[in-house]
Amino acid sequence: MSDPNLDRLPPAWRRNAWAVLALLVATSGWMAWQALGLEFNYDFEQFFPADHPETTFYREFRETFGSDNDFLIVGFEGDSLTAGFLAEVDAEVDALRALPGVETVQSPTRLKLPVRDPLSGMAFQRPLLSWENDSTLAKDVARLRQRDDVMGTFVSPSGRAVALTLEHTDGLSKAGCDSLAAAVAAWEKDVHASKASIRDVHVSGRAVAQAYYVGVMEREVAWFVSVGIGLLVAFLWFAFRTVWGVMVPLTVVLMSGLWTLGIMVATGKAVDVMTVVLPTILFVVGISDVVHVLTRYYDERRADATHQMAMQRAFREVGLATFLTSLTTALGFLTLLTSSIGPVHDFGVYAAVGVGVAYVLAFTLLPSVMVLAPPPVISKSGTGVFWNGALHKALRWTLRNKGMLAVAWVGIAGASVVLGSALRVDNKLIEDLRDDDPFRKQFVFFEREFAGVRPFELAVTLPDAADSPASLQALDALEQYLKADYGVGALVGPATAVRMAHRGYMGDREAYYAIPEDNRILGKVLRLMKRSGQWNMLVAEGGQRVRVFGKVEDNGSQAIQVKNEKLDAWCAENMPAGSACKVTGTAHLVDVNNASLASDMVGGLGLALVAVAIIAGLLFRSGAMVVLCLITNLLPLAMIAAVMVLMDVDLKVTSGIIFTVAFGIAVDDTIHFLSKLRLQLSQGRTLPVAVKRSFLATGKAIVVTSLILCGGFMTLTSSSFLGTFHIGFLISLTLLFAVVADLTFLPWMVLRWFKAKV
Repeated sequence: MSDPNLDRLPPAWRRNAWAVLALLVATSGWMAWQALGLEFNYDFEQFFPADHPETTFYREFRETFGSDNDFLIVGFEGDSLTAGFLAEVDAEVDALRALPGVETVQSPTRLKLPVRDPLSGMAFQRPLLSWENDSTLAKDVARLRQRDDVMGTFVSPSGRAVALTLEHTDGLSKAGCDSLAAAVAAWEKDVHASKASIRDVHVSGRAVAQAYYVGVMEREVAWFVSVGIGLLVAFLWFAFRTVWGVMVPLTVVLMSGLWTLGIMVATGKAVDVMTVVLPTILFVVGISDVVHVLTRYYDERRADATHQMAMQRAFREVGLATFLTSLTTALGFLTLLTSSIGPVHDFGVYAAVGVGVAYVLAFTLLPSVMVLAPPPVISKSGTGVFWNGALHKALRWTLRNKGMLAVAWVGIAGASVVLGSALRVDNKLIEDLRDDDPFRKQFVFFEREFAGVRPFELAVTLPDAADSPASLQALDALEQYLKADYGVGALVGPATAVRMAHRGYMGDREAYYAIPEDNRILGKVLRLMKRSGQWNMLVAEGGQRVRVFGKVEDNGSQAIQVKNEKLDAWCAENMPAGSACKVTGTAHLVDVNNASLASDMVGGLGLALVAVAIIAGLLFRSGAMVVLCLITNLLPLAMIAAVMVLMDVDLKVTSGIIFTVAFGIAVDDTIHFLSKLRLQLSQGRTLPVAVKRSFLATGKAIVVTSLILCGGFMTLTSSSFLGTFHIGFLISLTLLFAVVADLTFLPWMVLRWFKAKV
């Protein structure tokens, strides 16, 4: 134990420490006040590519025809379509119409078809289903099985379920969505408690999805923070075995997270599906600087340095390395600014801000606490001896087996590149939720029983008015292609609407479900449709721009892209000259985002590589060292790409950030090793001695910080969101691969290839 008198610090140090601490406490109080206003949001449209022509086109299209996403679908499931089952369904229509924000409810129990008696010419309304007794119901169901405009839309082909469509206020706000979702949840409980024939109720749509996602995010942030704190305490105790060594780093990290949240609120940023992982990332990334400083401090104290000397040496020797590692980590996050996706862009900004905050606190709060708090009691035995011996053995084993390691790393690199080349960009709307997730089960129900819930939108521009016979025939051919070849269900378009109106005009006889060949009858049908408003819902003013929409199975963006390409080819060959067909809509814009992920990822990773190359070049002024640094940290990325292929994980909005973020974090250990190596060489030591001393001096901090990082990111694997799960699991694996590369690949590669003098 050192002499307490030797551990006394200059009075000026204590005065400055109190001043800094007072400023930090005041700032933290303001940040805490700001953080109280933290909000959660899941705005689907945030994932649209900003300032992209496709986004501009969709918004103009929506201004003309309305949104394709302002609705709820309510599915009632029973054993079969009986009069009793449909009576219970019908009894809920008024309750659904009374829900906040709901404007219309379309129910198969109340829908009526306009029918004209061909003999008398009188028009009347025929119920879609005469469900009051089972005998008439059976006849109607048999008749409706021939109608593709009803089956799969209002009635399931299996005959076990019916669906109601609820249209709510356009652009319903988050508060409105929350209110509607809460009312829907309360209504569902009442239905389950009071109905006999209704076996289950299913609800899907933007409002309930947004409320569900926000609820999950709120719970998971609390869970990640609590588990993250527990893991930090465990790892810090494992590393330092003192209360002082646990509480000081933990205080720095917690304040870093608090400041970042305060900055988010102050700048108007709510927590979304991307930033939900931010607290965990800041906890594990922010602890790195503190652990490296304290590890060096503890080593100096074990070498009999005084408290003052140990602090000075720790901050001086580790200061440059921690600055560079914070810089590279922040740059790794900032490369996400190359993305056109709003939430990814914001995640990169606030994560970089958090890294900067953690660095500032590590070099203001940490030294202030170290000055004011009693110095820790440092044992010269125990963990220090353990780490020193373990690292000596690891280095000896590495250098004795460098030939075997070289073959192994070359083989791993080759296999990883081959496997990783099969990584593809793909996305499904709901695959971010686990298979057993309750909300995903709702989605699966509508995929199984009806036409699905993924919206399909097609904008068609015609050379002539849509109500001309030639245009209607062309639209009819297009809509039949969409049904038969593209797989659009519940399709609604001008030609289909004319077919339905013609059938009703001719007494609801199936033989007349076609575009009228008689132009006189066609004119009458069109006049009836325009008076009722049916035509104006599908055809814009001027008559040359039309909307065709429906639902498709969510097979993934790659499969949809193939269908879109075939659709473009079909339109070019079969539509009149001067026509234009363009797929649009909310789901399409998400696919557009996904299509740019590969280029965004390569661009961001390229920027990160350039930044690291510059840093390594400035440190060593050696091209060989730049190459070694980059190769050491590209190897784990190639390996993680191979793992993603083996796990059948595609690149998407969430997994697309893994490579740049992991690279920015993983390179930290390499920089710490190389910075120590540079210092050793500058002190006149030979390269082998410098490598050995650098390995022993930084090895413990590298291993401990990597364990903390891996453990912290692994907490994300408990998330309900598969995207968050993959971020946690794959970044953990990347960091594990990186520390193995730093401790086995880098030392002997430096000895083999680095010859320059510093």
